[in-house]
Amino acid sequence: MNIAEINLEEGMPTCVEAMDRLKSELKRAKQGGCKCAIVIHGYGSSGKGGVIRLKARQWLNAQVRNGKLKSVVNGEDFNILNNKARELRAKFPEFEPLLRVSNHGVTVVEL
Repeated sequence: MNIAEINLEEGMPTCVEAMDRLKSELKRAKQGGCKCAIVIHGYGSSGKGGVIRLKARQWLNAQVRNGKLKSVVNGEDFNILNNKARELRAKFPEFEPLLRVSNHGVTVVEL
């Protein structure tokens, strides 16, 4: 399995619970040999992005800066105009459908 799916919305967790799940599931995915993960955090019910989305993306980007993850592409930026998205799609054809939608509720992570 090259791509893990991490659903942070399942069970309607608190932000702390969702972040704990994100960290443990990413660790498990890496240990299992996955090369990428799709993190489903949702957009939030407020209409301007929820706290889980914000915190997850902040933490994921910090992991890239610290060299613990290779890259992060926000779902709304995962399109043919994005070099990293095109590179990931070339490696993982499973990402093809993501190129056709602008999904603010997901983030693609290269482990």
